[in-house]
Amino acid sequence: MNKHYLVKPMLSDEQAIIHLLESWHAFGGRLNPGLLHSYAGDFSKWMQSIEDWSNGVGIGEDVPQTLYLLKNDQGTILGAVALRHYLNHTNSIDGGHIGYGICPEFRGQGLGTVILSLALDKLLKMGIKKVLVTCDTDNVISQKVILRNNGILENQTVDEDGVPINRYWIEIRT
Repeated sequence: MNKHYLVKPMLSDEQAIIHLLESWHAFGGRLNPGLLHSYAGDFSKWMQSIEDWSNGVGIGEDVPQTLYLLKNDQGTILGAVALRHYLNHTNSIDGGHIGYGICPEFRGQGLGTVILSLALDKLLKMGIKKVLVTCDTDNVISQKVILRNNGILENQTVDEDGVPINRYWIEIRT
């Protein structure tokens, strides 16, 4: 069985991340987490950008967030997750503490549950014990992933685009 872990992107991940982005765009659908959207062809510039996001540099009123890659023991990138360091008004409605996604070719293998569990471990190390996780109300797979990680549905709301959103809280137990 594969061992899975989260790691910050490194310069040596350039070709794998480019492949990940190409694969995701070919598949269609929403690219998550949002920090992946900022890649515009200059990898070293993108690496600096995600480091700035993590450190809260040059992001204005936005919330600092740290990007991690989900890898297996062969070093294959299976997905990505961004951890928000705290919640602002927008993220308390939609987005929560965690934005994650599994690469299309690796979906259906239980990796959503794995990446969320590993992300919760990272948030606990950051001192965050009560975590907000959101998903679109029609995203049944994400709902199952959140519930498998002890998510409790608080309510449903609507994001700024009018999309219905489920809001779940997960209390991390040490």
